[in-house]
Amino acid sequence: GVYAQSVRLTGPWRLSLRAGESAFELPATLIASESVNGIWRSRHRHGPIEIEQTVAPIADPPGVIRTLRTTTSEVVPGPLMIENHWSPYLLPVLIEGIRPLLFHAETRGEELRLRQREFGLSFRSTVLPTRLYLNRGSWIGGRYEGRLEEVASEHELLVAPGRTAEITFLIHGGLEREIGRRDAVEPALADPEMAAGRVGTADATWMERTPILRFPDAPELERAYSLARASLRRLYAAPGEGLTGLVAGYPWYSAIWCRDLAWMLPAVLWLGDVDWVERSLSSVFHYQLHADVPILGGRPGELPMQIAPGPIFLYGTSDTTLYYPGLIDRFIRHSGRTATAPSWNGVLERILSWGEARTDPKTGLFRNGGEVHSVGAVKDSLARVHYGIDAADTTIWDSTDRRDHAIDIQVLWNEALGVGARWTSRGTDDPRSARWTAMADRVRDTVGRRYPWPEEGYLFDSMDAEGPVRKVRPNALRAVSAGWFDTAFARSIVHRAARDDLTTPWGVRTLSRLHATYDPQAYHDGQVWTIATAWAADAALAAGEQDIGMAYLETIARRIVEEGGYANECYRGDRPEPFNSCFLLGFSVAPFLTVVFERLWGLRIDAPRVRLTVRPVFPVTWTSASIAGLRIGEGSVDLDWSPSRLSVRWSGPSALTIVTPNGEGSVPSGTRRAFDLAARAGSKWARVRPRGGMSKGDSEPPRGSSVGKLRAFQHPVASDRAPAPYTTPSLEINSRGWIRASRRRTCPF
Repeated sequence: GVYAQSVRLTGPWRLSLRAGESAFELPATLIASESVNGIWRSRHRHGPIEIEQTVAPIADPPGVIRTLRTTTSEVVPGPLMIENHWSPYLLPVLIEGIRPLLFHAETRGEELRLRQREFGLSFRSTVLPTRLYLNRGSWIGGRYEGRLEEVASEHELLVAPGRTAEITFLIHGGLEREIGRRDAVEPALADPEMAAGRVGTADATWMERTPILRFPDAPELERAYSLARASLRRLYAAPGEGLTGLVAGYPWYSAIWCRDLAWMLPAVLWLGDVDWVERSLSSVFHYQLHADVPILGGRPGELPMQIAPGPIFLYGTSDTTLYYPGLIDRFIRHSGRTATAPSWNGVLERILSWGEARTDPKTGLFRNGGEVHSVGAVKDSLARVHYGIDAADTTIWDSTDRRDHAIDIQVLWNEALGVGARWTSRGTDDPRSARWTAMADRVRDTVGRRYPWPEEGYLFDSMDAEGPVRKVRPNALRAVSAGWFDTAFARSIVHRAARDDLTTPWGVRTLSRLHATYDPQAYHDGQVWTIATAWAADAALAAGEQDIGMAYLETIARRIVEEGGYANECYRGDRPEPFNSCFLLGFSVAPFLTVVFERLWGLRIDAPRVRLTVRPVFPVTWTSASIAGLRIGEGSVDLDWSPSRLSVRWSGPSALTIVTPNGEGSVPSGTRRAFDLAARAGSKWARVRPRGGMSKGDSEPPRGSSVGKLRAFQHPVASDRAPAPYTTPSLEINSRGWIRASRRRTCPF
């Protein structure tokens, strides 16, 4: 379909062609296609007729421009007849499949306009139509009001050997007040390449400001990063009326879904676009409720589930609001804009008050679910209202019931309380800080006591009135990423998730196939989701399971590369086939990017203190990796890594402190400094050879030598970063697989 200003203007836009008695469709005649700088080009051949098609989004006017250039090698009987047809939508996508029925249509000279409430679209072409059709019936133009299922137009194009015939179509719109501006429409029709090129130029400028990552030992991962970064850019949206953000995905999530936005904004921060993040957060906070709105499922302090032009906004989810305290904290850490924090204190306080009202006083756990039932109770008294969602619960897996205390919701609530406690305590003696700290500790303590599932070596998915919910879902991995458990149990959870009932070669299922309710086609009860695979990568790397984490990252990278950057929303649980899926979903590509920065590179930015922590966990076989142009506050840093050395170049207003596993040091502005990543002085490092024995040295040997792997041991040995519970007083192992006997003792094997 065609989208503009976060509004779905049309459904699929199809072209049918006829030359004499021979009719054909463009897809059936395709011989080649490519996408360059946001412009999609395809070549087609039908008998003697060759067609070059160009399809591109344009920003002014907002819409899509489509051009056909035709040539023929011999005389064609009569003109080439081109019919284009599409169904109007003219609505932000609230719930997939919903579209209005009643429209207003009128012709104005060379233009066809459609209107539905405050939304509108305009259709123009450089070759005037010979016929117009509404609902497959011929229409002479003028005005029409009523049901409208399909619009079509027929155009004659004269083709002859030795000459090129061309026709350009333009569909643009969104908010009705934006359509029909001749100062923008006429130049776009006169020079469609120039109009389309502006989008490509803007994209190129944006890309130049984002970090460049190089992984010479993993070219597919490097390619996936580049493609995912470009795909995230495609989701940027600023449709007006003070709205800024990223739409959730295409084809049916073209509004700003605030849960999806919350998963995308960390990646946008890592890409350095802090201004867009600040505007996006302000857009969401503008719609925070200050009173009950039962018909929308909203309570005071709650943030919207969705915002779109109109404005249209919906509430009623358990998790959306909980993401944003952590996002505020991330924004300050990346941007260094501490002056912004006080303006958001009220937002944060209202979020925590909303959460406290949903907390179970007996356990301290956050209660999820019940929102849709509340809406239903209100709408029953309003005969004309039908709420289109019948889910019992509204966590991220909102088509299944995970009441009452889903594990990932407890992780979010704990994080929100922690952020609130830290920010309210800065510079003041606020009693709420102590209360929120105690509440956060209680949530974590309750989960630690009640959620472990000994038989599975895993975590229960939720708790309800009858006790634990015994379902193996990937959501439990969020507690591992949060660092809630010791190394042994964290690794147990990661290994349990890696079994083939939950993990497939193409990603991680939303529910184990061993559960009675598993269905490979069920949206949230068996399908494979890319975001769940990113959770698994994140948790594995956090727990020190490098090989498992890299396998998950490589799975996502392979899908992104194979799909040209458009990572699908979900796949069947029994085979690697997209099913009922967006072809591009923001929270499929964005979490992958975030894991690459935060877990694989091991980066943590603290712009207010001008600090960067670098603790990479690259595979033992890697020889180099680099980042160029990583933004930290008002400066940027370049990192060049090798197994024994980290080179840092910094440009910023003051010196940058770099923290590595071996300590920390300062990099003055405009200079480059190298940091030693080899073994600390006084330590002996050794490598276990495949057949036993060991080699010894005062420092880690050169990268050229072969390296033993942790999986040679029956039981894992913890790294320096995660010492408990396997570390002994005499034995440690670093993140690259080298063993050190402390106090110069002999290794005990």
